Amino acid sequence: MADLVGGHVQAGIVALQTAAPHVQSGKLRMLAVMSAERSQAFPEVPTLKELGFADLEVDTWYGIFAPAGTTDPIVAKVNAELNALLRQPEIRELLAKQGLAAAGGSPERLGELVKSELARWSRVVASAGIKAD
Repeated sequence: MADLVGGHVQAGIVALQTAAPHVQSGKLRMLAVMSAERSQAFPEVPTLKELGFADLEVDTWYGIFAPAGTTDPIVAKVNAELNALLRQPEIRELLAKQGLAAAGGSPERLGELVKSELARWSRVVASAGIKAD
């Protein structure tokens, strides 16, 4: 990011929330977003799909995890508290300013997302022949 903002490199792929303050200050120009939908924070910026790159879609997401064996009542309580927090307008606004959208949901929904992401990226790693050193 320092090299991009400093003009030492001409382009980069950066998480939206990392680039957002630099775009807002005018130090960087955002060319496209890699998500399926345009960013609510930068609605004028097209998606890569709109620019003709239909197969290139990457979303940044965050999840809250607990150690295996955490009891269901504790998981349910933490999940309910986090969902309540993510419904608060001031939290949603703070996240939106960073280019993030508060999704929330159930532990099962997060589990499904993790499974689909593992399958997706495992195929990418395999097709690219990527090996761990």
